[in-house]
Amino acid sequence: MSTVLAVFGGYPGSRVTGASLMAWRTTAALAARGHRVALLTDSRCPEDLADADWPVFTSVAQLSGTAWSHPDYVHVYDLASPAHAELGRELAARSGATLVLTPASAPETWPDPALGRRVSAEATALFVLTETEATTLRSIGIPTDRIGHIPQAPDLAGPGDGAAFRARHDIGGPLVLFVGRHVPAKGYELLLDAAPSVWERVPEAVFAFAGPDEGEDVDAAFDRRADARIRRLGLLSDAEKHDALAGCAVLCLPTSADVFPLVFVEAWSCGRPVVSGRFTGCLEVVREGVDGLLVDHTPLSVASALLKLLQDDALRASLGAAGQARVDAELSWDQAAAAVERGCSMVVSEPAVVVASRAPSPRPHTAAPSGTTADALCTEQPSEAP
Repeated sequence: MSTVLAVFGGYPGSRVTGASLMAWRTTAALAARGHRVALLTDSRCPEDLADADWPVFTSVAQLSGTAWSHPDYVHVYDLASPAHAELGRELAARSGATLVLTPASAPETWPDPALGRRVSAEATALFVLTETEATTLRSIGIPTDRIGHIPQAPDLAGPGDGAAFRARHDIGGPLVLFVGRHVPAKGYELLLDAAPSVWERVPEAVFAFAGPDEGEDVDAAFDRRADARIRRLGLLSDAEKHDALAGCAVLCLPTSADVFPLVFVEAWSCGRPVVSGRFTGCLEVVREGVDGLLVDHTPLSVASALLKLLQDDALRASLGAAGQARVDAELSWDQAAAAVERGCSMVVSEPAVVVASRAPSPRPHTAAPSGTTADALCTEQPSEAP
């Protein structure tokens, strides 16, 4: 692999999601391993990568006429961002680059399933987070020899000061933390409905919800369950997210549609157990009774799992320690980059040579407006070249 252009989309408000963080971090790890990399995205750059020595383009017009018009590989991340998935597919076809895909999202969440199947079919190599995801791709006709596995990894900033977080938010009791989009599929309302049952046994428990409000009637959902022990944190900075995870007793994301939530790995890296909803492939992600608990999508099931952990310090510590050991052994961005290298070398008969030289430094990254489409990215007039 020589030159790699990563293509992926952002979300409203320049919010960084697990899929976009995977794209940023895997690309950074490839650069650290000696590859030349660039990015085409309207996603917000993680704070610690703002001064990285690679180009970040926000439009095709910006990269036109540069060496990045003809990369060796175009790596598309996240089929939940159809505009950028189509853009990456078009760029690879136009330039003759090898198309690589990391779907990064469950098929039931793809906004454009037909496009998802088309990009998957045209990709030379596809990288999945679980064998369940691989089985799904095989079911739509993707050959096994084009599918490789890539690990998830934590993305945490700062030292992770849980005590400071609890003091800032005046939290005295055990903290149950939700980190994710406030949409039904992530289960935030399910957790709200489970809280009263938890309070019957652990009345001092605090429930904190971090993440963007994207579902309908989110305010009304919280208003109906108003209680001083429920905290809405909104979007957290990278450092504050780390503080929150370090300060919680358990992370609870009763999701029903996911592949491998990045926040699970982040909780484990802080030595915290997770409570997850059952979703397709969940048994590969959360090791039941080892590093977390799985629950049915009912308030009673969620409350029962939380009470089991909140009332058993030893179990909570054991599950958290097992998760932390798993992260240390298996889940890092360097391992993700190595998986990309292996996968591409297996499916490309003459893999490009790794080049240690670096591309020119970028100008400061500026996210494109939310709602940008592939056509707009293709036709946007260039500003100063990065």
